[in-house]
Amino acid sequence: MNMRTLKRTAKPALECLSHSFGQVRDHFVRNPCKSLDRTLFAIGDDQGNVAVVSVAWVGFRNRGDAGEFKKLIDVHGTGDITPLATPLLDLADIRFTGLHYQSRSDGSTVVIAETEPASGQVSGEVLDAVADMASWLPR
Repeated sequence: MNMRTLKRTAKPALECLSHSFGQVRDHFVRNPCKSLDRTLFAIGDDQGNVAVVSVAWVGFRNRGDAGEFKKLIDVHGTGDITPLATPLLDLADIRFTGLHYQSRSDGSTVVIAETEPASGQVSGEVLDAVADMASWLPR
């Protein structure tokens, strides 16, 4: 894809409830997470095309709780983990739509990756591929 990381920020959280919304938030009321780590970074190419990538690692007590959460989070419109704010990267506020999304289970952790264009022309195919690759990043 010929893109490189331009800026990056990361923050751990002590709980998930205040960093989520929708049915996902309701899920955390009944089934609290064990850990939450979020990162946000911008990638770009030499033509000025920039995409923003959000990755969240949500830890649970066991694989069963993680699997239940993954089933919910994978349904578009059920809510989300709130991504870190793009102004932390000196970018305009970008709303993540969930249209370029990938998640995967890793034991008792669910990894959620989302991407959005920030500037220039970044195709949906590239955004989808970046979300897929980002879901495999180590915590």
